[in-house]
Amino acid sequence: MSVAAQTIDSLVADVLERLSGASDLSEACSIALDRIVTEFATPRAALIVRNEGGLAGVGWNVPQVVVDTAIAEATDPEDRLVQLIAGGGEPALVPAARLPAFGFDACMLPVPGCRGTGLGVAIIETDEITDRTCAVAEVLRRVGPGLHRTLQLLSVQSRARRLDAQRDLLSSIVNALPDPVILSNEQNEILLTNARADELFAASDGDSEGRRRAIQINNLLFSSFLTQSVIGGHLSSRELNLVDPSEGSDLLFEILSMPLASSRGDSGFISILRDITDLKRAVTEMEVQFNRSRIAEHRARQERDRLNVILENVADPILLTDDKSNIILMNPEADRLFVVPPDADPDTPWARMVRANDTRFTTLISDFLLQSEAARVDRLDVTDPDSGRVFTAEVASTKISNTRGEPVAIVSVLHDLTQVVENQRLARELQLLNEELEQRVRAATVELERRNRQLEWQSAELERASRLKSEFLAAMSHELRTPLNVIIGYTSLIRDQIYGELSPSQDDALARVYTTSQHLLELINNILDLSKIEAGKMPLYIDEVDIPRAIAEISTTIMPMVERKQLTYTTYVDPALTTIVTDPTKFRQILLNLLSNAIKFTREGSVSISAGLNGDGMLRIEVADTGIGIREEHLGDIFEHFRQLDQSHTREFGGTGLGLTITQNLLAMLGGTISVQSTYGEGSRFIVELPQSIEPVLKARSAEE
Repeated sequence: MSVAAQTIDSLVADVLERLSGASDLSEACSIALDRIVTEFATPRAALIVRNEGGLAGVGWNVPQVVVDTAIAEATDPEDRLVQLIAGGGEPALVPAARLPAFGFDACMLPVPGCRGTGLGVAIIETDEITDRTCAVAEVLRRVGPGLHRTLQLLSVQSRARRLDAQRDLLSSIVNALPDPVILSNEQNEILLTNARADELFAASDGDSEGRRRAIQINNLLFSSFLTQSVIGGHLSSRELNLVDPSEGSDLLFEILSMPLASSRGDSGFISILRDITDLKRAVTEMEVQFNRSRIAEHRARQERDRLNVILENVADPILLTDDKSNIILMNPEADRLFVVPPDADPDTPWARMVRANDTRFTTLISDFLLQSEAARVDRLDVTDPDSGRVFTAEVASTKISNTRGEPVAIVSVLHDLTQVVENQRLARELQLLNEELEQRVRAATVELERRNRQLEWQSAELERASRLKSEFLAAMSHELRTPLNVIIGYTSLIRDQIYGELSPSQDDALARVYTTSQHLLELINNILDLSKIEAGKMPLYIDEVDIPRAIAEISTTIMPMVERKQLTYTTYVDPALTTIVTDPTKFRQILLNLLSNAIKFTREGSVSISAGLNGDGMLRIEVADTGIGIREEHLGDIFEHFRQLDQSHTREFGGTGLGLTITQNLLAMLGGTISVQSTYGEGSRFIVELPQSIEPVLKARSAEE
């Protein structure tokens, strides 16, 4: 093998190797042309090849615009350039005159493609065919098929990239649609969905059981819909109910489903689901609004008819006049006074009186129209045509204006003042009586002031006596409680047989003594507490009270009473409620009194206590029961001293009648209030409200003192 042949082999191998890295047609042509021109030291050259879009080329020391011009001029089938590109052939010298775009003498060398087809032509600047020219032709002959395959590969890659871009664009467009889009086959299997459809029909591994079940239901409903459309040959219903997998709510879709056939012969369905849930809801709401408007229209018609009946039967004349003082509407009474019937004789006294009334009224309304005021009250002399009686009427007129403020009508109401005159006479007589009565009232007021001063003195004496009574009761209760505790103690010891055995009758008698003593001790304790409160000697010990714990302790205390009567007992404390600042002992006594009362007066059913905060931020405790209840007329008596609703000697429920009185007084000391709601025979509810802290209450009391 000669050196020239080795050079050609090396050059061809190098070009083919570099072509494998080309990214587009221009780069591939440049690789082939640049390597050849560099190897054979060609001054200027160009390479033009065929591709899918027509001709394309690159130049070496030749501007690209020159190459593009030559390609644009290559339209004549007889042109040598076109012939070489189309069918190959032998190298040919072409003078500059035949290549006006290039402007130099050149040799055109055909570039063969695959399977003997022509790929293009190389234009080498030279004025003769030399060994170098032949070497270039040989290189092009051997490189041409490789270049052709490279260009085909690049074309395929370019088409693939365009197809990928189009596919991505179409996928983005479909996924961006707010409506679900579904492609299914003839077996109603879902083949392809967009993002919105995936939310309704596609489940993932991390989905909850509820979401999976909703998606399964949606697939069954959609498959059934397609099956019905295929069997029936048409869509029996364009609406389909589905389930929202995220929220579990019902969704209503309108389905547009069309058959779809591919070029491979298989077919399927493309379905677009349009969410009409809000539209359906809006239509339903519009129907409701329409029905409401129909009802309102019917009511307005009824109201209009009722108003007409009222106007026709009202005793006072009512007239509606236009902006020219012409009467356009009136009720029957006005018609009798101001209108002469067309068939009546105009010369009768009756007709003349009616026309006179009309003239006076029209003059009054015309004058009112000239004024700027919107309403006016005048007096008008009117003659009753039936009796001939002349009476003075009060005319109240009001203008009806348009949007520009211009009066378009006037409504006038006439009222007979005959009775008013009589009323004025009576008013004068009444005034004289009032003056006489005022003198008597002044005399009575002096006497009342004297008696009030006497009552104030008596009230002060009563308060003093009440305070002394309370102090006496406090002292006496203390003296009574000491021996009574001894009686209760020794009775317990005897019943426990510390001093010997007891017979059943003795034990029963001692049990009665013990019970009666306990009741008497409770009465004395209540009297003592009430006396201390009224005497102002009940001290307060302020501390934090844990509300949940306090209610739990009280509940434990009363539970034996609840179980003994077989009642249902419930408690509730707002989780946000923790502590308040008050007197713990008195707070517990209040709760114990209310719960004991509720249990005592409840034969069967339930007793409950709940605690929370009201709208003003105060502690609100409610004690409710299903007991005997309180009659409405007795609700104001239950907080009186020693007051029980059943005052008979045979009453069913015992007690001193001081529990609620003490509770109310203790709440007043703590700055709280108590109220009651009750239905006789159904139960009662006592409501206690306390401040979260008693300290501001105590400061306010100190400031007042």
